[in-house]
Amino acid sequence: MTSRTGPISILNLLNIFIEVSNKHFFIKIIYIKIIYIKIIYIKIIYIKIIYIKIKNILLFMTNKYKILLIRHGQSIWNQDSKFTGWTNIPLSKKGISEAYKIGESLVKNKLFPNIFFTSVLDRSIDTGTIIKNSFNKDLPLHTSWRLNEKHYGTLEGVPRKYIRDMYGEKFTKMMRANYNMRPPILKNHGFRNEFMTYKNCYYEEIKDGESKENVLNRLLPYYQNDILYTLTENKFPLIITHKHTMRVLMKYLLKLNYEEFENYELPNNKILLIYLDEKFNYIKNDEIDY
Repeated sequence: MTSRTGPISILNLLNIFIEVSNKHFFIKIIYIKIIYIKIIYIKIIYIKIIYIKIKNILLFMTNKYKILLIRHGQSIWNQDSKFTGWTNIPLSKKGISEAYKIGESLVKNKLFPNIFFTSVLDRSIDTGTIIKNSFNKDLPLHTSWRLNEKHYGTLEGVPRKYIRDMYGEKFTKMMRANYNMRPPILKNHGFRNEFMTYKNCYYEEIKDGESKENVLNRLLPYYQNDILYTLTENKFPLIITHKHTMRVLMKYLLKLNYEEFENYELPNNKILLIYLDEKFNYIKNDEIDY
């Protein structure tokens, strides 16, 4: 014999008790109380339903805006473990596959961005284009150098192992994690680079490399004035950028101090769904697999 629990089974028991009371005079005294309990019980159920609906409405109002944030797919130099920065490196085969997986995951999770933002580097643009094509719509894609990766100066094209061997593991980790530190300047390292480096009017200021602070300072005007503005036009933006650009943006959103930032790691193979309130303050984020 199986037992059932929940509102329906309890109401059935109350109904059975009422039927029995009609046949036996001595329990009719309890009849009114049973009816009263039944009414109260039903009211509690309805109050709970109303509470859930109000809670969902308030949650929707609080999480007013949403942004999707991802890193581009693997590039050829990511694959070879070289410093990449502003050098225009294409996606590897794995990176192309990752871009398709991101698009599939967004569709599967019913997340449909309607405006795209990428850096001016091909690995970011190509990732965004592949994802955009997953939705079979002619959606706008905007590019900006302000979403570029951290510029590594003379380290671009140099294997990470070379820097670890020259400066040590501790220095290399600090250089990649620290907020204020710029990369060292190398001369005559002997590594050839056949790819083009993106250059603009800002390039001369940082030709020897950027700190994470430099990256955030040139990123924020675009994020605040261009990307956030689209939220007021009922847009759902997807930002396709780079590892350290993502890290400094999350530092800004999470209000991390220097020590917290050094220990902060982006999750691997995840899409970040970021919730903002009506004043564009960070509330929370979800991590979506791809």
